Amino acid sequence: MIEPNIVWKGGDWVSFAHVNGVSLYYELIPSARSSDETIVFLHGNGFNSSRWGHIIDGLKEDYHLLLVDLRGCGQSESIPGEVSWDLYTDDLYALIEHLNIEAFHLLGHSFGGSLAVCFAARYPNLVKCLVLISINVLFPEDGNVVVENYIALVEKYGIPYILQNFLVPSLTVFAFEHEEAQHLYNMYLNVSAEMYAKMFKLQNQQRPINELAAIQSPTLLLAGECDTVYPPSFQNMTSGLIPHSTFYVVPNAGNAVFIDQPAVTVQWIKSFIQREMHTQAGARITYQSENMNSIQHFMNSIQHLKDSFLQTIFISKRNTEPVLKVELLHGFRVTLNGREILDGWNKRYAKNIFAHLVVQPSSTREDLCDAVFPMVPLPTALKNLKVYINYLKKLVTYHQDSILKTDRQNLYLQCNIECDLLDFFDHIRRTMLLDDNGGAKYDSCERLFASMRQKEIMPEIFDQWFIEKKASTELRLGVLAAWMSEQEEKRNNCLKASEYKKLANYYLSEDE
Repeated sequence: MIEPNIVWKGGDWVSFAHVNGVSLYYELIPSARSSDETIVFLHGNGFNSSRWGHIIDGLKEDYHLLLVDLRGCGQSESIPGEVSWDLYTDDLYALIEHLNIEAFHLLGHSFGGSLAVCFAARYPNLVKCLVLISINVLFPEDGNVVVENYIALVEKYGIPYILQNFLVPSLTVFAFEHEEAQHLYNMYLNVSAEMYAKMFKLQNQQRPINELAAIQSPTLLLAGECDTVYPPSFQNMTSGLIPHSTFYVVPNAGNAVFIDQPAVTVQWIKSFIQREMHTQAGARITYQSENMNSIQHFMNSIQHLKDSFLQTIFISKRNTEPVLKVELLHGFRVTLNGREILDGWNKRYAKNIFAHLVVQPSSTREDLCDAVFPMVPLPTALKNLKVYINYLKKLVTYHQDSILKTDRQNLYLQCNIECDLLDFFDHIRRTMLLDDNGGAKYDSCERLFASMRQKEIMPEIFDQWFIEKKASTELRLGVLAAWMSEQEEKRNNCLKASEYKKLANYYLSEDE
C-alpha cells in the first residue's frame, strides 16, 4: 500500500488510494453537520462517482459521503484480466479498511447494487443499512441471452444509436435534448468499451441470487416507475428474497431515480435509515436497561430455575405454544389449536391486521399503520390501532390468554404459525434459485403448480401491501410457468406446454 495522493477540491477530499493491486479514485465529502454516519456509494456500469446528481447535496447534510470509482471506471485504474464480484468486493473492503471506516450505510445503483449485495452478504457487520437502486439480480431472461442480444444490437446499429434510442430513454424520463440526458449520453460515449463489456457480462451472467437470503442488513430497494430495462415488478421479486427489505417505486423516474427524482430519493433514503437506526438503537437501549436492573435480572433467573424444576416434575402439564393454522393462499381460514375461529374477522380491521402479522411475524405499530392505514395521519392511525388491537387480542385467545403480544412499539404472534401462503412463498423462492439446467427445477415446478387448487391466489385482502405481494407472486408464477412451457416443448409434451403457456399469459398479462 502507498500513501494516497490527496487533493482538496471545493471543500471535499479527493484521493487516489492504491489498494488490492489497483489505484482507486474516491471522493470523501464531510457532513455539513456533526455526524457519525457514513454512506458509501457504488455506481452502475457506464457511470462513475461524478454522476450521483443532486442527492449528494441532500444527503451530505446528515451523512459523510464516500463516492468511489470502481476499478476500470471513471478515474480509477484499469487492470488487464477478468473481473469478478470477489475482486470488486475485495477492492471495496481494502478501501474501507484503508480509510478506517468501521461501519457504514451502503448504496448501490444497478451494477453497484449487485456488488452491494455481494459485499453485504460477505461482511454483514460492516453494513448498517443497504440501499439498492434499480438492480437486476432477479430477471426472467437468461443472462447469456441478454448479453448475446445486446452484442447483436450494438453490431447492427452501433453504440450511439443504442444510447439515444434505448439506453438513455430508460435511464431518465428527461427528453434526449435535455441537459441531464445529454450528460448521460456523453458519459457513456467516454466509457471504455472493453471494461463496459466485462462488467455487463458479469452483471448478467453471474447474478448474486444466493447472496440475497444471506443479507442481514435492513434493505431499501428503489425502482423507477418508467424503467424499461429492469422494470419495478422484477425488482419487487428481488425484495421478496431479502429477509428485512422495503420496496418502493419512485414515480415518474427511469432507471437513474436519483437523477429524475432527487428530492424523493433523498427523502426516502433518509427516512429509511433514520427509522432503522432508531429501531436498532431502541433495541440496544432496552437490552442495556434490562441488564442494569440487577434485581429484576436476579429474580428472573430464580423464576427460570423454578419453572425448569416444575417442568421436570410435571411433564404432562407442560404448557406448549399453541399451533396457529392460517389459510391465505386461496381464501381465509384460521384455526387455533384445532378450534376454527369463524366470526369477528370483518370487524375493526381484524383480518387486515392479522394477515400482516402472519406474513410479517414481528411488526412495529408504525409499520402496521403504514401498511393497513396508509392514508390516515399517523397520530390518528396509532390511536385507532390501540382499539383494533384490543379487539383482535380477544379474538385470538388460547386458554384465556391471547397469542397476540404487544409492547409500546412492537406486535407479534406468540405461537407456532403454519400458513399455506408462507409455505407457497418459500416453495417459489427455492424453485427460483434452482439451476435451469437441472431436473430439480422441473420437479419443483411440477409440485408447485400441482399444489394450487385454482389460478386465483390471495383473494381475500385488498390492502396495498398485500396487493403488491400478490402481484410479485403472480409475476414469479408467470415466469416459472413460461419456463415450464419451454421445458414441455423440448419434451414434445404439446398439451402440457400449451397449458403452461396459458397459465403464463394469465399471470403475466397486464390486464390481470
